[in-house]
Amino acid sequence: MVIYHIYGYGLQYIIIYYLDVISDKMHKEQLMELHQFFVHVYRELVPEDYNCEYMKIYEELDVRPHHIHKLKTEQRAAIFLLSACIAEYLSKDDKFSKNLSIKLVENAFKYITPKSDDMKKYINKHQKLLELKKLNNNTEGI
Repeated sequence: MVIYHIYGYGLQYIIIYYLDVISDKMHKEQLMELHQFFVHVYRELVPEDYNCEYMKIYEELDVRPHHIHKLKTEQRAAIFLLSACIAEYLSKDDKFSKNLSIKLVENAFKYITPKSDDMKKYINKHQKLLELKKLNNNTEGI
């Protein structure tokens, strides 16, 4: 399986490449395949006991790669959230991945339509936390 050969910086370049590729021009089937790819990468790379803060949003979104009735925007949001969790896991000792994770989550929030008031509050809380993370990352580089 190809996933076993993807480690560290190679995976980051793949995430950046797909970040550029995900656009309005992609068909739903392509988004579903990309979503499935990131599910496989997440399962292979990230340990089960790792606690990613964005995974709760992904679970709450309730979009899986095989859900053909979901909107393209929901598939995009799910892809960005999964890739953000992967980048966050890789960011343990890499500032590049920290910034990438923040950018991916920001993009995910563009596509999420909260279905409940609890979800709205949760997303607003995470958006505020993202702003703090961005400030901390910017001041670390100084």
